[in-house]
Amino acid sequence: MSDNLQTLREDLDYMKALAREGRHAPLLGGAVLVIAGLSFGTASLAAWLIGTGVVPVDTQWINGAWAISGLVFMAGLFTARSRYGTRPGALATNNRAVQAVWMGSGWAIFAFAVAIAGMAIRQHAENPVFYFALFAPFILSVYGISWTVAAVMSGKRWIWTVALSCYAAAVGLGWMGGTLDQFLAYAAALYLLAALPGFLLMRGEPSDVI
Repeated sequence: MSDNLQTLREDLDYMKALAREGRHAPLLGGAVLVIAGLSFGTASLAAWLIGTGVVPVDTQWINGAWAISGLVFMAGLFTARSRYGTRPGALATNNRAVQAVWMGSGWAIFAFAVAIAGMAIRQHAENPVFYFALFAPFILSVYGISWTVAAVMSGKRWIWTVALSCYAAAVGLGWMGGTLDQFLAYAAALYLLAALPGFLLMRGEPSDVI
């Protein structure tokens, strides 16, 4: 009987250790953030270059830049998710929570984009800058929510800095709304608050994950 109790205690201790390790597993998915930051950040930079006349092409190419960035992101997302889905740590509590909130954020951004596009079409809008003025602060706010959850689940202080910076950037982009410089500021925000922290997360992932 005592041997059975000892075995049970050892099994419970082992399960507790696994649970503790699972909660603190390295965050995965940094590659997705790098792809998002680089693709959409570059599209926003291209929009600024075109809108200001630095690149002398028709302003309709701004829409083309966003369309191309969307295709690049979807291709990168598919590739990255296929690599992360069954990797060590993917089923850890913190990774499941963080992945869930980023998934929800992605769908929220997609729904908002469709809503903005529908609004522009219904009102026969010819100036995309006005509608982008609403879109950019919204995205940074959603990013802030996702980074907040990542900070709580990971316990990493630097992620708190990223989350708070997203909220601050959203306010700043709101003040710049309706100007071409908002495109440039948004590009910088995506590079610094999506691509860069995504790269830092990739460096913290186990070597057999990436």
